[in-house]
Amino acid sequence: MRRLALVGLTALGLSACSAKLPDGVDESILTQAVGKSIGSPSTCVVIADADGKLVWRGGGYITCSRNLPDCEGGQVTAETLLKVSLGKPSRFISCPSPAAAANTVGWAIGPVPTGEGKPPRRLTYFAVMEGGRALPGLEIKDRVERAFKKAGF
Repeated sequence: MRRLALVGLTALGLSACSAKLPDGVDESILTQAVGKSIGSPSTCVVIADADGKLVWRGGGYITCSRNLPDCEGGQVTAETLLKVSLGKPSRFISCPSPAAAANTVGWAIGPVPTGEGKPPRRLTYFAVMEGGRALPGLEIKDRVERAFKKAGF
C-alpha cells in the first residue's frame, strides 16, 4: 500500500512539471507501466523531442537530477546525456557505480519506438537505474519500450 501511494505521489508531482505527450499517449498508463516495469527510487526515465525539449519525466527526482557514472570514466545527469544523444544510435550500457561497492548503473538511450500505424514522432528516451539491484542497460531497454507500447506510442 505504501509503495502504491508513493507511485501515485510521484506521478502527480511529475505530471505537474512535464510537457504534453503526443496525442494518443496516455500519461497515467505510461507512468504506471514504467513504474511497474523498472520503477524504483533509483530509476529515471526521460523523453525529449528532436530539439531536446523535455516531453516527459518519470522516476526518482534525485536519480534524474544527480550526476551518475557515464560508464566512460565521467559523470553526467540524465537530461544532459539525453540531449547529447539526440538523433544518435541507441546505446545500452552497464558499469559499476562508485556510490557503493555493490552498486551498478544501467543506461538505455534511444529513439522512442513508433507503434504500427502511428506517425513518426522523432522522440528520444533515456532510462537509468543505479543501485544494488539496478538492471543491465539492455534489460532496461526491453522493459521501458514495452511500457511505451502499453501507453500508446
